[in-house]
Amino acid sequence: MDNTEIRTIIKNGLKQNHMTQAELASMLGIERATVNRWCVGRAIPEADTFLQVCIILNIHIDSYLYDGDDPLQLQIMAMMAQLDEKKKESVLRMLNQLMEMVNEIVPV
Repeated sequence: MDNTEIRTIIKNGLKQNHMTQAELASMLGIERATVNRWCVGRAIPEADTFLQVCIILNIHIDSYLYDGDDPLQLQIMAMMAQLDEKKKESVLRMLNQLMEMVNEIVPV
């Protein structure tokens, strides 16, 4: 995701929730000016902050993170949704190990 997409996600989320930048900033414990910079595309939130924003604004970011046309991604996402947290963590560890192995063979 780039600045423009993140800006749009946050602005739309604020509008749909009838929330001001100041209200969101207060809930996050940050300055309103920071939220404003996100909304105009001059900055983007850290990943953990962005996840908090999505939770507060009830934004489901799956559709932004994954290409909806890829059947393998859709199948993996459906399978992951059925797992409990412990199993999800195990699968993610295995995927990270697999990615490390692939990166050793084919550097990015």
